[in-house]
Amino acid sequence: MQFKKILRTFFGTFFRLTPLSVEPGLRIFGNPNENSPVFVTANFDLTVKRLTQYLKNQDCYLLVVPTNGINVWCAARGSNFTAHSIIPVVKTSNIDEKVEHRILILPQLSAAGIDVKLVKKETGWDCKFGPVYAQDIPEYVRDGFKKTDKMRGVRWPFIDRIDVGIGISTTFLIFVLIIIGFFLKDWFAEVIVLGWGLIFLMYGLQPFIPGKSGWHKILFLEISIAIGVIFFTLQGIDQTKYIQNFLFIAMVLILIIGIDFDGASPLQRSQFDPILDKIGIQNLGNIKFGGRSKIVNSKIVLDQSKCTKCGMCYDICPKGVFEIRDGHKTMLIKYPEKCVSCEACVFQCPTGAILLKV
Repeated sequence: MQFKKILRTFFGTFFRLTPLSVEPGLRIFGNPNENSPVFVTANFDLTVKRLTQYLKNQDCYLLVVPTNGINVWCAARGSNFTAHSIIPVVKTSNIDEKVEHRILILPQLSAAGIDVKLVKKETGWDCKFGPVYAQDIPEYVRDGFKKTDKMRGVRWPFIDRIDVGIGISTTFLIFVLIIIGFFLKDWFAEVIVLGWGLIFLMYGLQPFIPGKSGWHKILFLEISIAIGVIFFTLQGIDQTKYIQNFLFIAMVLILIIGIDFDGASPLQRSQFDPILDKIGIQNLGNIKFGGRSKIVNSKIVLDQSKCTKCGMCYDICPKGVFEIRDGHKTMLIKYPEKCVSCEACVFQCPTGAILLKV
């Protein structure tokens, strides 16, 4: 059993594009009572395991809902984590018999996909968006379920970049190695070392690579290597052909690894998804891209005449685009340039005061 868990964790870590799901349903942690919180998450195996590490010392309930084994952010953006994921689990878990309150605490990054009004209508439960990161849940509970600005913001530290880079790129690297094994066997070892090295370097150093967008960063790397190829060619250095081939393979791998460099993080707008949408590819597996091309260059707009200053947009924005002033008397779009068009604020605004202007 322990070996199976390790194997599933390994698979979930290295093959993120092949979702590994767990059984939806109710999980119980500690000794909860009728006042204990009810958390909700996606049924991606790795998400549930990591969340469990932070809930195991809490007295609470966890509803794992079906999202086709896709993580919270991708499932919400790809129409796999919706109200229709939550409603049946709430109804079949009998959670209403275990607690007196009717509040579901959802992961903040699910806000882009869940119709909380529909959840309320069909189940009688209100939805509240908790922290972005599971590691902040103990503090969130301790402080009376109040989020700090730190809990609202998406962070993109080195360890997260490497984790995502490995999860996204391993599948592509395996395909490359299969092709190399058939046609360029002599380069097999070099491609393994080069591929893994580039994954760690590109994702580890992503914020420091020159370029505003992911594709600008990739272009910088490609030009840098091209200059290297020209240099070695002009210098007539020994083994020039080997070095040229090595650098050429590096250029190909950089394109493959960085094809959706921005889309790896909620902090950036994907440049790859809209292209897939434009050419008619609406989904890859369970991940949906329909409509992405329409919002790629959109701008967020706030209609003050409709705004009730409820603060929902401020609470769920992962980039801190909004600002509340004068004790909820004024709501502003302070940093429009930070917006990644995730549509969470548009989706959750109770009065339709927020729009994405194409």
